[in-house]
Amino acid sequence: MTIEVACAAEGREYVAHSAAMLHSLLSRHPRGQVRIHYMHGPDVSVRDERRLAAMVEHEGGEISFLRIPDRKLRGLPTKGFTRKATWYRVFLPELLPDVDRILYLDSDLIVLEPLDALFETDLDGNWVAAVTNVFQHNHLHRPAELGLSGPEVYFNAGVILMNLAEMRRDGCTSTLLDYGRENAARLEWRDQDALNVVLGERRVPLHPRWNCMNSVLLFDSAVEVFGAEQTEEARSRPAVRHFEGPDTNKPWHHLCDAELRELYQDHRRATPWPSERRKRFVLKRRREVTV
Repeated sequence: MTIEVACAAEGREYVAHSAAMLHSLLSRHPRGQVRIHYMHGPDVSVRDERRLAAMVEHEGGEISFLRIPDRKLRGLPTKGFTRKATWYRVFLPELLPDVDRILYLDSDLIVLEPLDALFETDLDGNWVAAVTNVFQHNHLHRPAELGLSGPEVYFNAGVILMNLAEMRRDGCTSTLLDYGRENAARLEWRDQDALNVVLGERRVPLHPRWNCMNSVLLFDSAVEVFGAEQTEEARSRPAVRHFEGPDTNKPWHHLCDAELRELYQDHRRATPWPSERRKRFVLKRRREVTV
């Protein structure tokens, strides 16, 4: 079985972060099992494509690149904490006409277990499968503002299994783009809000192990969302560790002390983009040798 995976990056910094994520993904699967569809904008160079391809092929995966022109994002909200790249996934049904399902992974996560079982989830005619979001208490009102029944139906978009065949059949790309443009001013969480409003009514809820967010680990309310047993399983045995949230939650941030941050650093060191600390050390050593 081939696992079809999509990811997206904008700018050289996020290419490096995505490389660490992809290295963790490939390290958990046999050679030849993972095929990656890498979406990016015009600010990612051909040189970086080649470096990513060399790493992926060395680790036993396949990769293709999908360059998304900025004109396709006109009218969509892309400012603030959300970058343009997060919108790229809405184009997947049309970009990959021969692929029926795909697993989308954010760049700020690390894979800890094989994803075969996740990829084979029975979608039963639904558009997506995703883990329910765990909200801070001051964000609980957000789903209702979007016209949703409550926080229990709102999913986190960092890990999404997408039924591309059904989405193509139902014209979901056009619907998502229209909704995003028509509601640009009120989408606080940009594409994630749009995905929830448009696709949420046909979503399969996933076990939180498949998207173990900081909120799953830290918020007491996670037990209310998933129950005590599933919450404990996710905390003790995460399959995907997702460092969602503000900058200081990201494993590459110098103030981050989140659980499993060191694993991100391990995978980052195995990519063509070593950490900034490592690069400074190498440059310092080179200067010392020259002197």
